[in-house]
Amino acid sequence: MKYFNELPSKAISAFKRFPIVIAWSILGSIYVVSLIAVDARIFDDYTAEMLTLILGVSWLIGAQFFSESLRDKRIGWLLKLLIIGLLAVYYFSFPKEEFLSNPIIYIRWFLLFLAGHIFVFFAPFIKRWDKIDYWNYLQHIVISIARAALFSFVIFGGVALAILAVDELFNISISDDVYGQLYVICVGVVNTFIYLSDFPKKIHETQELHYNKALDVFLKYILIPILVLYLVIVYAYSVKIVLLWELPQGWVSYLITILAIIGFIIQIIIEPVRKTHSSILVKKFYPFFYLLLLPLLVLLFVAIYTRISDYNFTENRYFLVVLAVWILGISLYMIISKKKRLSLIPISLFILCILASYGPWSAFNVSVRAQVGELKQLVNKIKAQPEELISTDEASQFRNIATYLKEREKLQQLDAALGFKTNYIENSYSAGKRLLDSLYGSDRAKSITSHNNYQYDYYYYNQNDYNQQVKLAIENYHTLVEMHLRTSEAHRYQMSHDANHLVIKNQENTLIDFDIDSALIKSIKKYPDLDKAPQKELTYSFTNDTGDYKLVLKNLRFSKESKTTISLIHLSGYFLIKDKTN
Repeated sequence: MKYFNELPSKAISAFKRFPIVIAWSILGSIYVVSLIAVDARIFDDYTAEMLTLILGVSWLIGAQFFSESLRDKRIGWLLKLLIIGLLAVYYFSFPKEEFLSNPIIYIRWFLLFLAGHIFVFFAPFIKRWDKIDYWNYLQHIVISIARAALFSFVIFGGVALAILAVDELFNISISDDVYGQLYVICVGVVNTFIYLSDFPKKIHETQELHYNKALDVFLKYILIPILVLYLVIVYAYSVKIVLLWELPQGWVSYLITILAIIGFIIQIIIEPVRKTHSSILVKKFYPFFYLLLLPLLVLLFVAIYTRISDYNFTENRYFLVVLAVWILGISLYMIISKKKRLSLIPISLFILCILASYGPWSAFNVSVRAQVGELKQLVNKIKAQPEELISTDEASQFRNIATYLKEREKLQQLDAALGFKTNYIENSYSAGKRLLDSLYGSDRAKSITSHNNYQYDYYYYNQNDYNQQVKLAIENYHTLVEMHLRTSEAHRYQMSHDANHLVIKNQENTLIDFDIDSALIKSIKKYPDLDKAPQKELTYSFTNDTGDYKLVLKNLRFSKESKTTISLIHLSGYFLIKDKTN
């Protein structure tokens, strides 16, 4: 009860201590709430704004903690201004709308998001180090995160249930948008206030270690047994591959990585009490865990090497290599070092996240260069022996790499090797097929692989005219609904697709049911490059007993499975309604 009584004063103190962070969170939340109010497509039309707002919170919190550890507060303010400036650069460097499907954008964002959170875990201890202070600080972070998440969830659930009760019991029509706005307020404002208000002002010179019984139970009866279980599984697998004399599966690398990270977490928890703890498991964790881990790292590097030697680098394999090197480095440091400065664990991981995000050594540049090289070898082989077809496996690899490069808008790097420009390829789904068609001719290209693997032709349509909704609104229809395939069941209007049937319902009432498969197959015969088809080609009108309707497709991806059927991957558009009653 004392905590709740002190919460208002703690919130005021948090605002005084973290004015930039809280202002950023409040203004960002208000902005998102206003977008929801006007039915904006937040993660479609405002991707840059959303990702930048989310990214800024942890970086600004870390900057505040770092500035508090400095004597000259002006340096702290300069750091905050620098971070805001870099966030602005990040925002304005976002690509145009048509390139937002590039996975590099989101992987890089996640790396920066992860780096920002890791920054918080060591920011006050960049210049000053004390083992007890650092351990207490980490405990405060974990408790604050857990408490803020719990309180925010309870507040959201309680208020949302109250709104639903009013809606159902008093027949008051409350928009579904209210729940989204409530969620944004709880996560962006309530969660931030509670999280920051929990942090004690005094981070350094805490003197007393706050190691509690609950943590000790969690450590001895949950974390360490899980770690031992993982060790048994991986060592048993190691014995198996030695006896069978086979190369390790790539999946084992993930298990060893998780095992190592759990071990590092345990090391952080036990370090201040390791020498004095009553449990033999805790006392002997160091150095036996690291001595048991080192042989497994050999298995880890062999598993990674096997994957890279077969298929070269991708982002995932790059990250595995970086993590493997990091785990090896931290393990050796823990074995050799007497000081065991635990902040080195997050600091080193933070540096690797930043290095992996930008520069010629980044995950993206290394991976793209590797895959471009792989595809160039296949192209050169095809051009050197035009009368001989590449194997089925090589054709599959060719298509996979072409898809990978087109998704990242890097396929043009093959233009010189191919001898022609690749800008005619509109989408990643058919990039490999179309390149093989260009190199061999479509008939010969089909004979490379089995019919079942080659029959799927992918098509793509994207309407980027965002004034389309305004144009449609003047066509004497009473209602306009933006529809998506597999819309949430909570939505009033539902769209679903089955073989030769696209069905749109208003709750339980079917409004339209038509054969979209046949309609789209006719369209691709007229427009093989579907993305260049006029809007009217993908506009469908219907009249029945319930009303007049029009469906205008906006975004579409599908594969042709047979002469009469398609498989819809994505479909969205505008559904216009004119009821007979109006």
